[in-house]
Amino acid sequence: MNLQIKNCFTQPISIALIFSILALIIAFFLQFVFGLQPCYLCMLQRYGFAVMLFISLFGLIFYNKNIISILLCFCSLYIIVISFWHIGVELQWWAASLECSGMTENIGTLQEELKKALNSPAIATCDQVSPKIMGITLVQWSFIYGLVLFIILTILTIRNIRD
Repeated sequence: MNLQIKNCFTQPISIALIFSILALIIAFFLQFVFGLQPCYLCMLQRYGFAVMLFISLFGLIFYNKNIISILLCFCSLYIIVISFWHIGVELQWWAASLECSGMTENIGTLQEELKKALNSPAIATCDQVSPKIMGITLVQWSFIYGLVLFIILTILTIRNIRD
C-alpha cells in the first residue's frame, strides 16, 4: 500500500490530475466565494487546466503513458505562457488585446451599447492589478504555480521515459 502511494506521486499523470483539480477549485472558490470575476486571460488559463484534467483522466486508462505525460507538459507550458502574458499585461509591459478590455465588438447605437453595458455583468479587465496575497498578485501566483507544475512534470516525464 505504501509503495502504491509513493508510486502515485512519481507519475506525471497523477501530479497533473491533482494540480489541475486544485487550480480549478481555487479559481472557482475565488470567483464564487470572494466575487473575483475572471478576465479573458484567466479564463484561458482555466481552459488549460481543464484540458490538463481531461488528458490526465484519459491517461489513467491509456496504455502509452509517455505520450500522455508529454501532452501534459505541453499543457503546463501553455499555462505558463498565458500566465506570463497576463503578468505583462497587468504590469503594462505590453498592451492588452481587445478581448482583455471587453471591447471586442460594437454593433449597436450608442444608446443600445450603453443599455447593454448597464445590464450586463461587470467584466474584469486583464490590465487591472489583481489582489495580492503575501505581496504577490494572484496573476503572479498563477505563474509560479504553473512554473512549478511544469518543472515537476518535465522532470518526472524525462525520468519515466529513461526508465
